[in-house]
Amino acid sequence: MNAYDLVFAKRWPTLLVDSNPYRVASLVGASVSVVSAVSSVVIISVMVLLLPKETLGPAAAAGLLSQNAFVVFFLAVLFVPFYETLIAQLIPLELSRLANLNDLGCILIGGAVFGLGHYLNGGVLHGISALLAGSLFAFSYVTLRSWGYFPAFWASYVAHAAHNGLMLYAVPIIFPSLG
Repeated sequence: MNAYDLVFAKRWPTLLVDSNPYRVASLVGASVSVVSAVSSVVIISVMVLLLPKETLGPAAAAGLLSQNAFVVFFLAVLFVPFYETLIAQLIPLELSRLANLNDLGCILIGGAVFGLGHYLNGGVLHGISALLAGSLFAFSYVTLRSWGYFPAFWASYVAHAAHNGLMLYAVPIIFPSLG
């Protein structure tokens, strides 16, 4: 059973997706971004409570602090998610599909690649929260993959961009201690 049939088939029948795959991809991406942001907040909160601060690594947005608001928005919400979706979702997921992995295998590979990249650039805290977020972004990709590369990429990109927007702008307001 594929990811689409498992989660979305009753809500959005394939006929509806066929008529406008980008709209469904946007809705899937937006939904996944909320789940990934909430999951990231929970993971970050637990890790901050349980692990020594020196093992966590720098804040994800630490390098952006010296930039103006437009540059931060452009990089963190628009450009970097596009680049990372290409490098850490589309390429590994399509290679996984060529290796005949099922949806779960593709999701695990996508999450691992995404998490590893963030671990190398941001430490344990960033890597572990990105592992789950990357798996959710990969889920949005494989969910729409039956409708082609572009709707699948769009679903994953929207999930990633909205996740970054929520983590950068909403989480610091709602949870100031995590900001």
